[in-house]
Amino acid sequence: MTNKPNSTETQDLIHQATSHELGVDFLINGSLDAVAMTFGVHAFVVDAARDQLSKPEIVTEHREVITA
Repeated sequence: MTNKPNSTETQDLIHQATSHELGVDFLINGSLDAVAMTFGVHAFVVDAARDQLSKPEIVTEHREVITA
């Protein structure tokens, strides 16, 4: 395994965490080793998921302006 997990691995881990009884909070705040062991992934995947979850979400909205 390379040091940089692919986006599918990262998204799969986040999806697993959302449906797991320990939740996303455990993914974000749990011990790196414990999270990796619980979800059966490498610690690099946990780090990548944490990085992705910590990024601000930017929402863009398109508004149509009608002038008379």
